[in-house]
Amino acid sequence: MKKNRKGGPPKKASCYAGAVRSLPILGLSWVGSLLLAAPASLCPSFTAYYAAYLAATLGLAAGALAFLYAIYRKGRIALHPAFKKFLGYGLVLHYAAASLPRVDWAESGLISAGRVAYLFVLSMICLAAGLACFVASGRPAAYAGLGLIEDREVRDAALRKKRRAERKAKGLIRGTLDWIDALGFAAILVILLQTFIFQLYEIPSESMVPAFLKKDRPFMSKLDAGPVLPLTDWRLPILRLPKRGDVVTLSNPRYPENQGVNLRKYLSRFVSMLTFTIVNIDKYLPDGSIKNDPLVKRIVGLPGEKLMMVDDVLYSKRRGDVDFMPVAEDIAWASIDLWKLDPEKKSHIDVLPIDEKHRAILRAWDERKRSADPAALSASIAASARLIASKASAAKADAFIKELERMRPDAYRGIADSRLSFEKGDGVGGNPLAAAGTRANDLAIALAVGPSPKVRVALAEYAAVGGALVPAADAYTRGGRMLNLLIKDNFLARVAREEGLIANGVSIDELSKDADLGALNSEGSELDYYVNGPYAGYDARNFPEFPAGDSYLGPEQYFAMGDNRYNSMDFRYRSSEVKNKPLDPADPASVMYGSFVDPFALDLRFIEGYALFRVWPPSRIGAIR
Repeated sequence: MKKNRKGGPPKKASCYAGAVRSLPILGLSWVGSLLLAAPASLCPSFTAYYAAYLAATLGLAAGALAFLYAIYRKGRIALHPAFKKFLGYGLVLHYAAASLPRVDWAESGLISAGRVAYLFVLSMICLAAGLACFVASGRPAAYAGLGLIEDREVRDAALRKKRRAERKAKGLIRGTLDWIDALGFAAILVILLQTFIFQLYEIPSESMVPAFLKKDRPFMSKLDAGPVLPLTDWRLPILRLPKRGDVVTLSNPRYPENQGVNLRKYLSRFVSMLTFTIVNIDKYLPDGSIKNDPLVKRIVGLPGEKLMMVDDVLYSKRRGDVDFMPVAEDIAWASIDLWKLDPEKKSHIDVLPIDEKHRAILRAWDERKRSADPAALSASIAASARLIASKASAAKADAFIKELERMRPDAYRGIADSRLSFEKGDGVGGNPLAAAGTRANDLAIALAVGPSPKVRVALAEYAAVGGALVPAADAYTRGGRMLNLLIKDNFLARVAREEGLIANGVSIDELSKDADLGALNSEGSELDYYVNGPYAGYDARNFPEFPAGDSYLGPEQYFAMGDNRYNSMDFRYRSSEVKNKPLDPADPASVMYGSFVDPFALDLRFIEGYALFRVWPPSRIGAIR
């Protein structure tokens, strides 16, 4: 029988007293593991992160010893629930603190992969020891053995819940602390769930319209994707590999991975999880631009394939296949005509990259490309070049320039500057007409060809398109070749027409009203849109075979794109850096255009989960097709 401290008859000893004997041993085991792990880490460099780890370790050890002494030496049994809470938060704190120097040393190259694994095992030993104590401390039998609850409460959960409510202390401070404690444990539970089971994510852009609108929240399954252990590079076994058509969330591979970036990323995810995706503290890159991480894209290419896109159609090819074949399923996902969506959905989209009028332009030039005869285009280009050479007149050009300066001084300055640029070559290297692309000033060339030998040479090089008759290796190469010829044919026809009219002494007004020239100018504007349109440019609708040559996607490599093909920064683009690129590499004086197509593979390790359905807003709850 135990003596009742408050007086009265002695209190009957609990039949669960034996459940208490292991608690101080388990507590001391946890303390011992903490204190032994610190020197066992064999610190290669004393840094601020290691100092923080030592401070956390010593603080947790001291706190645990103080609790154990007060409870089991001084008999302050009422502190046991607080010790259990201390343990719960301490496990999370120690895991995070132990990770800081490990990540720091690894990123600084101070420790090898084996040493990283060793340090991780040390932290897992501490976690296991603390978890054993935490679980044992929370058992109803332990509470009964300490006299905190009655023996019959151990067997009756409903009675235990009722008595717990009756024993709950009153008061504003205690009530506030209880709420904070409840929120803290709920946050830890949410973090565990979102790390290993699911993830809630707010869509930041319109790259996946109409599957996702901005600020939609998809439910992302993570367990089957092999979730990564926090603050490590290790992941659990992958339960299923991605299939074509899967919508995945992934860590953005464009961003550098280093100590500062990774620690900030994990801290950001911690805060995001605590606030249910409302707060994002890792929103901007060092240069101030918005950081899009993680990403949500659709898997369109699988290991063992190579891909190519021509005029909005995605093609794939496997090793041993004779030719590329269209990816039939892609038609269901690719969204290129958002203007066709219903008005309610369109009202939530910021950018409609193309409308019905411009779709008709693209479709018409797609057909002209496919049906074009390279021999006929080559002959037409040669004919225009001969006509330009036969009409070249420095005197006529000078007279027209003087009239232009007198009647239209604003237009004169632009033409004169362009003419001078072409005559000098302007340091661009290569052929100045080719470098100017679809923006080459035809009137400036018409006025410069007579007095400038350099422009005449550039025109001759520009018109020499013998490479156009070389058979194209694939549809992408043929498309670029035909487009190159169509642009040159149109441009030289405009120059020839303008030069012929100027040679015949027409006025500026007569030149601007010429029907044939107007038709050619209209075609030139359409070709410029076809190549350089703000959203529906050539790069948005085409990319060359990837991987190139004899290579195919590796065993753990995939290819991912956004459904909104004209407005998606996906795996077609390694960066946003624009580089001049020839439409036809076989043509030494090919028309150049600004391109940032540079496809790269999505490694399996970057995939974090699978999108299953939308959970927000309520009007858009549903499965993802």
